[in-house]
Amino acid sequence: MTLEEARRILGLSADENPLEHLAEFKAARDRIADLVRTAPNETIALRYQDGLVEFDRALAALREEMSREDPEETRRKSWMAAALGLPSETTADVASKLPVVTTAPLAPAAPPAEDLDEEEPVRSGSGARVFAWFLVLAVALGGGGFLWQKMKEHEQLRIQERLTFLETLGAKMIDARQWPEADLAYAEIEQLKPGARSAQIGRRSIEAGMEEERRQFVGYWSGEAIAAFDLGRTDDAANAARKVLEKYPNETEISELLKKIEQARSTQAREAMVVTITAAIQKRRWDEAENRAKELAKAFPGDPEGNVLLAEIKAGRDKEQRDRNRAHELFLAAKVRDLGQFDRDALEWLREAAALAPEDPEIAALYQKMASYTRTLQVPADYATVSEAVAASRDRDRIVVAEGTWEGPVIIDKAITLEGAGRDKTIIEVAAETSTAATFGRHAGGARVSGITFRHRGFDSGPNRFSVLLVRGAEVTLSDCRVADSAGHGLAAVEAGRVVATRCLFENNGWDGVAVRGAGSRIEFTDCESTGNFGHGYDIWDGGSAAIHGSIARDNSGNGILIDTTAEDVVLGENELRGNREYGIVASSAASGRIHGNRCHENLLGGMAVRFAATRLTFDNNVLEKNFGPGLALEQGLDSAAFASNQATGNEGGKNTVLNADFSSGE
Repeated sequence: MTLEEARRILGLSADENPLEHLAEFKAARDRIADLVRTAPNETIALRYQDGLVEFDRALAALREEMSREDPEETRRKSWMAAALGLPSETTADVASKLPVVTTAPLAPAAPPAEDLDEEEPVRSGSGARVFAWFLVLAVALGGGGFLWQKMKEHEQLRIQERLTFLETLGAKMIDARQWPEADLAYAEIEQLKPGARSAQIGRRSIEAGMEEERRQFVGYWSGEAIAAFDLGRTDDAANAARKVLEKYPNETEISELLKKIEQARSTQAREAMVVTITAAIQKRRWDEAENRAKELAKAFPGDPEGNVLLAEIKAGRDKEQRDRNRAHELFLAAKVRDLGQFDRDALEWLREAAALAPEDPEIAALYQKMASYTRTLQVPADYATVSEAVAASRDRDRIVVAEGTWEGPVIIDKAITLEGAGRDKTIIEVAAETSTAATFGRHAGGARVSGITFRHRGFDSGPNRFSVLLVRGAEVTLSDCRVADSAGHGLAAVEAGRVVATRCLFENNGWDGVAVRGAGSRIEFTDCESTGNFGHGYDIWDGGSAAIHGSIARDNSGNGILIDTTAEDVVLGENELRGNREYGIVASSAASGRIHGNRCHENLLGGMAVRFAATRLTFDNNVLEKNFGPGLALEQGLDSAAFASNQATGNEGGKNTVLNADFSSGE
């Protein structure tokens, strides 16, 4: 090692005297030796050992150089020392005072430092210089306690920076409701700094946030489910409830709600199947009806409605066969009467036969032949409109209206026959706020109408609404007609108007399906249906009377049949009253008559209600079952023994027969 390298390692300039820094050299060497002994591991100790060896080599080089100093320089220094009154020292003497160069061991003992104990104490500021040399040496050698400490400090700084980043990240993930990411951030914080308060607070924030999110999510979707369920949108309700349970399967209230929704859906599916089957029965599509009824029985085992519908289908088939037989009998009777001239009775027999067996070609052909014996007006072949044909007609004329929709109103005051192509094919309509679609006046006695739909277009909510079909003081026969969508009543028989109807449908009218009002007004209905009306199905009141047999009143907002009259001979027999929002039958008053063999079921307020003013009616063999109110409700003063033959079973809450009912209080 050269002198320049030694001086550089020891921190000496070219003109500095090594003797002036002996104490500093000793202190530095002791410090390095201590580092060797106290190093945390062998690797660092070896690195310190290398530094100590380098330090000793520098001292040895300096000692050797000083021992070779020339005589002239020695004499000069001696003379200067003498001049200053100092002891005279040779270069060798100075060199001998430098620490002895040895190889520093890894043992705890400090290496020797000859003569250093005899030197003067370290001068002011020398400690700082020694420490500076030590730093330079330690950094240059890449090791040492100082470097190790610095590394520890750097690691702590890095950890603190990571903690700060993780705390910020955790807070941002909580704000973004990304709970797993936030949890990972706080888990790493706990790893880096066990028991960290920021991690504890963060975890509580996650729990609180997740609970708030749960409440919001459950609250919103459960609200959607309940609202949809209340509106009958069971599919939407079920989807909303499942959203909650997919994310939070332990929400018991939603689980219970979903059960109710599924039950309601099942009920709706059942009701839809029943409606489909009923529609097929009404249209006499027996094979379709039977197949659907079997599907109902399979989907809902034990449901009694399936058996009821199958029985109804069988009864319908049997009736259709009877109708065919009856149609054939009427056909034969009319054929005998065919003498090539108009015969009102024979023509009426054939008209009935054609209605009972519409697919029979022989009946249809004979009817056309015998109908031609009277004058026939064709719409639109002969007249452009129904009104024009009616205006041109005479009593006993026949007006045949082709398929299509025809504008009303039509006013008939003649004994004519009005025939359509079928109630689903020929339609006469008028704007609801304008008038009735058809009116039969006093001189229309004997008029006959078949195969036509009469309806309103639009709706009028005023207090004086028009009916679709009005019969005033005349006797009219309807067969296979439809009366629908009226702003007011579907059919109104007033002022002693009389209507005989067969196989007619009265539906979706703004007031009653059929209203009979006033002394002398009467209806005689067979195989008819009144459904979905905003009022009652059939309303017999204010002196009107009725005979209704084998007919249906269902799904009306009022009662199926309401009797509130002073007339005699009111007869209701073998009718079906179901699904009405009030009672199946309400008998408020009547002068005489009979209510027998009717079936009232699934009505909201009850099966049948009888008031004291109706005691002149007789009630026998009526079946009152499965209503959502009492099966039979009798007003105060009525003797229950007079109703013993009626059967009331399975009604809501076991209220099969309720005595002493107070209807004046709204019960």
